[in-house]
Amino acid sequence: MTLLVVFSLFVPGHDPVSQHMSELVFGPAWAAWVDTALTVVAGISVCLFAVGAAYSRAWFTALNAFAFGAAMISSGIVPTGSPLHGLYGLALFSVLVPASFAAEALAPQNKSGLVLYSLATSTFGLIYMWALLIGLDPEGLSGLTQRIATLVAFIWFGVIAVRWPKIVRGNL
Repeated sequence: MTLLVVFSLFVPGHDPVSQHMSELVFGPAWAAWVDTALTVVAGISVCLFAVGAAYSRAWFTALNAFAFGAAMISSGIVPTGSPLHGLYGLALFSVLVPASFAAEALAPQNKSGLVLYSLATSTFGLIYMWALLIGLDPEGLSGLTQRIATLVAFIWFGVIAVRWPKIVRGNL
């Protein structure tokens, strides 16, 4: 999704400050195709993260990541405006992935720095989703807030993916 955030900055006619990334489908056909492809790839990568979590016996992390990955795939395939875009809000599970990972994979090893980072990421995501739900996302800035929340979430996935082998071995 980091690639999509950067890509969306350069699409003619798309305002990355006021428009969500899924609104790229209303622009040039090539931009819609790139948006779809990158969103589906992001969803697949989150589902692969879920497989890794299941393999490591982090069951709640796996379940939450799979639900979020499925929502991302749906967001890529189903155009914005349809209730199936994001599978009826399954993206809410995104906020549970870092928290469940902190509880299942990190806390037993007493990895306090990554636990705090994971919990902060989860809390930030929850605050963002809450603001969206009750209409506190600032008008005219919804594209910017979405991009910030996306970067926070997907940078976490990247950090954990890079450190995963050491976490699994218990020698982080």
